[in-house]
This record gives sequence, C-alpha cells and structure tokens, in this order.
Amino acid sequence: MVDLTNEENAELVERIQLRHQIGQLNKQINHFLVERLRAAGCDITPYIKNYWNEIIEGFACTKNRYTNPDSFQRTFLQDKDSPLYRKFPDCLTLSAMKNYITYLKYYLVVLQKYGHKAAIFETIQIFTFDDKMKAYYQEPALPDNWSEVFKQIDFLKKREQLQAEKEK
Repeated sequence: MVDLTNEENAELVERIQLRHQIGQLNKQINHFLVERLRAAGCDITPYIKNYWNEIIEGFACTKNRYTNPDSFQRTFLQDKDSPLYRKFPDCLTLSAMKNYITYLKYYLVVLQKYGHKAAIFETIQIFTFDDKMKAYYQEPALPDNWSEVFKQIDFLKKREQLQAEKEK
C-alpha cells in the first residue's frame, strides 16, 4: 500500500497523472486511426496494433540503442509472456513521460491532417534530432491498476480543494 499523500511518493503520483494524460492522448489517436481506417474500408484489427507498434518504437528507438536489436520489441511489443507486454508507457521515468506526451501530441496533430504514414514519418523526423526525446526507464513500472490509483488521486485533490474552499 502506498500513501499518496506522503511527499516521498510525489514523483509516483505525478507519473500516474502523466500516465493518465498519455491514456487520454492514446484515446484521441485511436479515434483518428479508427476513423481513417473505416473511411478507407479497412479492417481495423490487423492495422491498429501495428500502428501503435510504430508509434511506440518511433519514440523508444530514436535515441536509444539496445544491446540486442530486437530486445525492445520482444519486451514491450511481441512477447505476450513478458511482464511488460504492451506496458511501455508504464515503465517511463517522469521526464521521459513528459517527452512522450510531447511526441504523441505532435503525432496527433499530423495524424489529423495527413494520416498515420505521414504522421509517423514526420514525427520521427522531427524528434530524431532532439536529444531530449529518449526513453528512460524506471523501476518499478507503474502498477496495472494505475487508472484506479489515478481516480483516488483525483478524488483526494478534489477533496483537498473543497476543504480549502470551506476554510476561506
């Protein structure tokens, strides 16, 4: 059990809040990806996972050099037995999450105008030369129930705001 009000856990709380932002961006991106696939008359299922693989790899592999060329893909994207399968954003440090949000926002803007292929190409081109855009990982990864923890954080913040307003 983690005390979310303890100052020592402030970074964890902020990571969970940023993870929520990433989740919200993911939903917006999914909306536009699905919309474009439907408009093209394509079956969504085979494409969406590959699109997300490209989005994630675009951020994670731009500046990072892994000792085994496919270790990143096996760890996060391919091996269903990996404890980190499809959990890439949950493993990022606070600063890397902020950069990932910037990356996703840029991708979303280009996606809305030109589609995935152009968006992924343009986004990778822009961030390839930005030294801040590197995936740094942190142990432990966020818990699987981070979205439930976010709800508790949000509840505590709202309660704190109400209490502050009462005291005025």
